[in-house]
Amino acid sequence: MATWTELVDLVRSSYEIDDESPDMIKMVFSTGGAGDLRSQLVFLWRQTLMEGTEEWVQIESPFARVGSVDLRQALQEVGRIVCGGAAIQDDLVVIRHSVPLTNLDLNEFERPLHLVTTTADDLEKKLVGGDTY
Repeated sequence: MATWTELVDLVRSSYEIDDESPDMIKMVFSTGGAGDLRSQLVFLWRQTLMEGTEEWVQIESPFARVGSVDLRQALQEVGRIVCGGAAIQDDLVVIRHSVPLTNLDLNEFERPLHLVTTTADDLEKKLVGGDTY
């Protein structure tokens, strides 16, 4: 992959998209096992650096509202993961990972996508106790 457009084409052919704009894709993944109806909201954002000449994809998944979770505990949990970091986006606590699109191999996108999704769902289950996102 080399561009956001190529990534969007791949995502359209491989995943179900819930919403889309020129610089964003919203997806909802089923994360529960048999009999468990859990799902997880995931956003892909087009980011640019170097005055717009360098494209990145940011994978982001919310797991709590600010104020509904102990941020210290959340950061301690996030400190144990390999892929992604915690951030506050608007009023949401999210797991986020970014990668450059130039020379991106498929596994460099799909594996972080899976890890961000499952980490956010696990944190939501453990720290919040529900399934809002």
